[in-house]
Amino acid sequence: MIIAPVIAQRIFASIALTVAVLVGLWLSGKFVRESAARVQETRATERTATVARADVAQQRAALEAPAATFERALEDAAKELELPVPTLAEVSAPHVYALELDIPTVLGTGKSWSSPHLRITAVSEKVTYQQHGASVSASHAIARIENISTTPVAYAARVTSAERGRCEVRGSRMHNATALRPGERADVVVCAGGGSIRLDRVEVLELGELGHRFVSRLPPRALGADEVTANAHRPMPQVEACAGVEAGSIVQMLRDGAAVWADVVDFYARHDCRRYAFVPGYRRASAALPSLPAMAGPPP
Repeated sequence: MIIAPVIAQRIFASIALTVAVLVGLWLSGKFVRESAARVQETRATERTATVARADVAQQRAALEAPAATFERALEDAAKELELPVPTLAEVSAPHVYALELDIPTVLGTGKSWSSPHLRITAVSEKVTYQQHGASVSASHAIARIENISTTPVAYAARVTSAERGRCEVRGSRMHNATALRPGERADVVVCAGGGSIRLDRVEVLELGELGHRFVSRLPPRALGADEVTANAHRPMPQVEACAGVEAGSIVQMLRDGAAVWADVVDFYARHDCRRYAFVPGYRRASAALPSLPAMAGPPP
């Protein structure tokens, strides 16, 4: 009679112990499962963060790549031309521009016109040229353009014959048709037959030494020059002319008023035309460019 309650108590204790063990095992498994889940979640988060950091790094590299490439190209070009390598600040700085004449001026033979940068003299001399397959030597009206300043300049001089206007058939003399260093001159043959010359417009853009070489590489056709002037273009011997410039598209922009001479020259004074194409919408910079190469035109 006394033994039964004792046995019952032992049975209940055993059951309670078993339940406690089972509950403990279940809780332990749950903890392990939750811990594993948290570990996986943490690892997934870390992987996501790593991928995000990689994406940001790739995007940053993509943004920085053009600038790094430009700087290397600048250094290579300067070394090739045996010039000091300019800093990016120097290359991005604005160029001094001057419209030095926009009122038609007639110069008789031997007469000169001068500005702070250029002296243009009307000269009459014999020039040999081809006409109907024969070599002809005849007097021509020549505009002798000299850089009288202390800095290299890009120049544009619109010159015609005072008596005959624009002469398509004429001889030529080799010259740098896009830029001149201090003391250099260009004999621009205007018209066969001699006579006075008429200056309609003269523009200049001051350049650094590397900018002078870059502009000298530019085909005069890309600046609106005619065939005779383009064929007479002979820059410095070590300056390689650019063959891949889309002169036609630039000339069309000039005709449409989408760009002017100073915009094109300002761009190519900073960008080697062997590597970079003119950016539509680019405008001559009046303040330092924020980045190079120019991906879009600076604000007007």
